[in-house]
Amino acid sequence: MKSASVIAPGLLLALVATACGSTPMQSQVPRTHVDVKDNQPPKPVIHRNPHPTAYEVTVAIKDAPGPFEVVDAAMQYQVLDPSCRPDLGGMAGTRATLVEWVPVQLRPATNGGYRGVIYEDLLKDEDYYGLGVCHWTMVAVQFRLKATSKPSDAEFSYHLHRDDIRDGASLKAYFWKGMYPRAPVDGMTVPGNETPDKFKNEVRDQLFYLQVELKKEA
Repeated sequence: MKSASVIAPGLLLALVATACGSTPMQSQVPRTHVDVKDNQPPKPVIHRNPHPTAYEVTVAIKDAPGPFEVVDAAMQYQVLDPSCRPDLGGMAGTRATLVEWVPVQLRPATNGGYRGVIYEDLLKDEDYYGLGVCHWTMVAVQFRLKATSKPSDAEFSYHLHRDDIRDGASLKAYFWKGMYPRAPVDGMTVPGNETPDKFKNEVRDQLFYLQVELKKEA
């Protein structure tokens, strides 16, 4: 299991179809530097590809220690190449970041699990700042489970990474039941492990797991 490296607070359940909370650019004249205010460039308009590559995702919770009121997911998109992102100034040559979290709508399925759709190339590559085309990468899909929506409850987290996204993929993330519904630290994020071998021998019979299966849509 790859450790969760980024946690998205307050993931929503609806996959919105509008632009990602952006404001129109004032100019698209080619330039080598973008003026920034308070160390932040203007937010670009981010469009969606009309026909992105889609995968149906099936989520099941096996041997659960109790009910989960919160079961949601979101896709993390990021522009990795710094050359198209504005220079924020300073000695280090820091570049602005372009990251978008796009919620995934997970609906209850007849077998007690959940179904939804994730997209490999949902965001459209464009020249946002006149510095060259920015290419979006869908780096991960985060799944999140909580007994209730209380901030004190533990958050069980699993990241499906880009390299794992393929037709017919079936992956599991194991968690210790002893962290349900609350961990020793309020609101603690508990990352899953790919195999029970990652746990101490004495708790390996006290695990539940999240199973994620993918099927590429035609």
